Amino acid sequence: MTQKKFTLMPGSITRFFILMVIVLLATMSVTLQSAVNAWLKEKSYQVVDVSHALHKRIDAWRYATWQIYDNIAATSSSAAGEGLQETRLKQDVYYLEKPRRKTEALIFGSHDSSTLEMTQKISNYLDILWGAETIPWSMYYLNGLDNSLILVSTLPLKDLSSSFKESTISNVVESRRAEMLLQANTLDERETFSSLRQLSWQNGHYFTLRTTFNQPGHLATVVAFDLPINDLIPPGMALDSFRLEPDPSQSATGNPDKEESDNVSINFNGTRIEIVTAINTTGMRLIWVVPFSTLMIESLQNVLLPLLLIIGLLALTLFGFTTFRHYSGRSRQTGTSVSSAASGEHRTLRAINEEIVSLLPLGLLVHDLEANRTIISNPIADHLLPHLNLQNITNMADQHQGVIQATVNNELYEIRQYRSQVAPRTQIFIIRDQDREVLVSKKLKQAQRLYEKNQQGRTAFMQHIGAALKQPARSLAEEAAALGIAESRRLAQHADELVQLVDEIQLANLLESG
Repeated sequence: MTQKKFTLMPGSITRFFILMVIVLLATMSVTLQSAVNAWLKEKSYQVVDVSHALHKRIDAWRYATWQIYDNIAATSSSAAGEGLQETRLKQDVYYLEKPRRKTEALIFGSHDSSTLEMTQKISNYLDILWGAETIPWSMYYLNGLDNSLILVSTLPLKDLSSSFKESTISNVVESRRAEMLLQANTLDERETFSSLRQLSWQNGHYFTLRTTFNQPGHLATVVAFDLPINDLIPPGMALDSFRLEPDPSQSATGNPDKEESDNVSINFNGTRIEIVTAINTTGMRLIWVVPFSTLMIESLQNVLLPLLLIIGLLALTLFGFTTFRHYSGRSRQTGTSVSSAASGEHRTLRAINEEIVSLLPLGLLVHDLEANRTIISNPIADHLLPHLNLQNITNMADQHQGVIQATVNNELYEIRQYRSQVAPRTQIFIIRDQDREVLVSKKLKQAQRLYEKNQQGRTAFMQHIGAALKQPARSLAEEAAALGIAESRRLAQHADELVQLVDEIQLANLLESG
């Protein structure tokens, strides 16, 4: 099995850069999504913590409301009220004079000494509760017995009533009186809440808790507290972005004292995000509204360093992709001419191979048995192929060491079968004409016999020539040597050369025959 290896070719590197771009984009998306989810989760926890703090504050001042109505306002002592003093600031507005000035009290409307005494008790009680507070607190008491309104607050009421903020105090008191009278006349509402409000001359946000106490034969008494929320809001969350609204999902018939599990919902309202959670046992819900741009800016700030790193890697990857893509384009243009030349050379080699195969004196057949397809063949094999069953030939050849003989049209052929080492499914067949080889062998033997016969005749001829010439040449040489004159000596030399030639002919004939 061949393993696929990564090669540093321009095409492979380009695909690698594309994969890197996809991975980096996915990483950036996951990082941003995680940052947004973490931010939403953190802010949701903070909103829930604010709702819990509001619930605890409401429960605490519910208890204080009942304490004021049952234990303070209900008890009166004429002896204690004799030393009390009040100052008339204007018509139907009276200021309670008292030694401790943590809280100040105003009485609106006509009243008697019992109301003045009750005001002092409430103020002293609230001096204890608000003694360590540094933010504005206020309480309104609508007395159902004489229809007077008592205001106790940590604000400097006397100074505010005599200064340029007098109209503001009057407007606040009048709006509270109208709300409390409306609630006093509504029989099915025992406890209500206002929306979040803001003091116009201070950066103080608060909401009002109103509680109604019915009295037979008299107008209902209503106690209201302005509960501040500035100290409950975490840093980084604007006070103006909070809203307090009635919660339609809380059942009016359910048990108000039963606390429910925390339930936070996140709503995308246009370009704003709303995180909503219910305030237990109140029928109200707290809503924090923030622009979508704030979400994106703060989320990006939390993941700025990883995001810059990813963007840098993405830019580097895109640069590498464009660089290697252009290089690959140039290489492709250069490789086009090279591939055309290689294609021409390949066609030439293919034509030469086909020519060699066609000129072979043997039949050559390369066949794929599984695909039943002939890959290579020459004219001899093409002539015999219709008469051959290659499957049977393969089976028989496997049983006889790859060699069988077959008869086609009364002609004997030897077929040798080989399995290809490159393509195991491919069989190679070599076909030899046995009849033609027998005929050639006979001709060769006949030519050999004729050659041997001619050789024997030549040897005998040479022997006879040598024997016939040797003795006359030798006699001639001896006679010439016996004469003794100069001409006879030259004749004797030539006769010796003739004798030597005859000896060489006999020696050569002896060597050929030996």
